[in-house]
Amino acid sequence: MQIDFASSERCSLGVEVELEVVDRTTRELASGASEILAELGQGHPNAEHPKAKHELLESTVEIITGICQDVGEAKADLSATLAEVQAAANSRGLALMCSGTHPFSDWAPSTSAPTPATCA
Repeated sequence: MQIDFASSERCSLGVEVELEVVDRTTRELASGASEILAELGQGHPNAEHPKAKHELLESTVEIITGICQDVGEAKADLSATLAEVQAAANSRGLALMCSGTHPFSDWAPSTSAPTPATCA
């Protein structure tokens, strides 16, 4: 398979962050991604937020930037999307955390997201 890449006038960057969704009371992983993403998708084409996506598990939301010219722009881009995801999580009694793996929850009983994870 051939992948065609377009050149840029100058260097650019894009960032993605995977956020674990946890229950605020138990601190355990929580399957809340679909509800959060459904809320965030309202008003967007195909009811999908352009910068908040499913990951492999229902307990994970991925946020991405657009094509950014510098770190400051990437930080601002991520911060805006993170604020939206946090608000949707908070209204459901959920919180977000970022780590390589949850410190005590077993990932095995987690349910898979309803759509396959995609590369942005």
